[in-house]
Formats: sequence, C-alpha cells, structure tokens
Amino acid sequence: MKLAVGIFGYGTIGREVLAAIADGSIPDSTLGGVYDRHPERVDEALRSVEHLDETARCDDPLDLAATCDVVLECASHSAVERYAVPLLETGTDLLVLSVGALADADLHDDVCRAAAASGARFEVPSGALAGVDAIKGAAVHGQLDEVVFTTIKPPNGLSGAPHIEDHDIDLAAIEEKQLVFEGSAREAAPAFPANINVAMALSLAGLGADDTVVKIFADPDETDNVHIIEAHGGAGSMEFAFHTKPHPDNPKTSYIAALSAIASLQRRTAPLVVGT
Repeated sequence: MKLAVGIFGYGTIGREVLAAIADGSIPDSTLGGVYDRHPERVDEALRSVEHLDETARCDDPLDLAATCDVVLECASHSAVERYAVPLLETGTDLLVLSVGALADADLHDDVCRAAAASGARFEVPSGALAGVDAIKGAAVHGQLDEVVFTTIKPPNGLSGAPHIEDHDIDLAAIEEKQLVFEGSAREAAPAFPANINVAMALSLAGLGADDTVVKIFADPDETDNVHIIEAHGGAGSMEFAFHTKPHPDNPKTSYIAALSAIASLQRRTAPLVVGT
C-alpha cells in the first residue's frame, strides 16, 4: 500500500512537496488530496502533471481525512487553529509546519488530547532547524537550563510581520544589523507568524515556549537566513550556527524548510530511519 499524502496549503512548500510526490522523491507515496483557499492554483498544478489525478483537489480541508493517511499542513497559523483538532479526531496523522500556532497553550493541549484519543500522530518536522535531536536529548531528566535562539534575516524576509508593522519599523531604512525583537518563543510566534516557526519547534523540543529566549535581527548585508542556538545545562554546552538560503520564490520561507517536509514524509516509508 502506498502512503497517501494530503497537502493542506498550496504555496511555496506545497508546490515542492507535490513535485516530490510526482517525481518519486517520496518513495511508495501517492497524492491523496490537495486543499488551498485558492482552488484555481491547485487545478492548474494538477493539470500540469500528467500522471496526477485532477480530482485530488478538495473543497474542504476536512475532506483530506477521507483519502489521506497523513496530511502536511503548510498553510498558516489560522489553518492549524481551525482544523488541526478536527483532522486529528478523524485519526489522520498531521504534520504541521505552522507550529507557531501552538504558542496558544490551550490549542497545544487540545491537539495533544485529540491525537491521544484517536491514535493519530501529530508531528512537527524540524524544518530549518538543526540541532533538534541534541536539544531533545539534553532536555531528558531536566538536563537543560538555558536555550537562546537567535535568527538573522535580510530585512525583506521580515516584511509584513505583525511586530514590524505594529512598531512601525521601516525595514527599507535599516542600514546595518539591527535587533528588531527580543522575547520568549511564545511572544515571538504571533509577532512573526511567517518567519519564526522554528523557534516554537525548538521550544517544544527543549524548555518550552515561555523559557526559550528568541532574538531576531534584520541585517541588510545578509543574504541567507542565519540561525544560532545556544544551550547550556547538565548535559553540557552546545552552540549551533547554520546559514540557510531563502526559497527563490518566497524570501520568507527557508528552502530547507520545504526539503525538511519532504524528508519527514520520506521517513514514513523508509526501511531505515536516522534521528529521534
């Protein structure tokens, strides 16, 4: 039996995942369904790939549960807020990229309860975040005391973020590296919903949303997305620094985030799985 994959949100990442299913990059998989609030995008995509079923477009996100073994959410925080629990209640596995939505503690608890009750699996891919396995290990038996996550992005990679607009930060006027936010992961998630989901993923792996410190810089001299993790505790001190390329079609999305989603689906049919 092939793994039937559903795609919830046909944007930058959704396109990459559909292409990976179509070209066989996700072995033993098939397209179970696609939902996007702009159905014409999906229709055009399905017509353009010869061996994809044009009837795979769904008119409602919950319709994905009828035809899919696992649904990949790559839409928005609001999509997770509205549909994560109902999808999980059907017993359908859910991979969520807009993990910043779980800054809402009530939603976090509701999602966990729904998954436990139905037997479904709620998974957060590591996305653009290296070092998650080490942080998860260090958190065992309370062996993690401090986690600081710093991200440095080109200014246009932060455009449209609520925090930027609410504080009237003129990104075009920034001439040198500038701190634009410092706070907890819980505070960062709604402030930068399209930019900093990795911080929430890190917090879930480690100290939690309230105790994970997030610093965000805009740097006009930077072309990559730079992430730095500093962690200290009884298991030792760790520092990870990595530079990832923005997706060529969307500077707000790291290309590695799309690739990580594909890798998460690949592991579901792989005979050998590496990493926790």
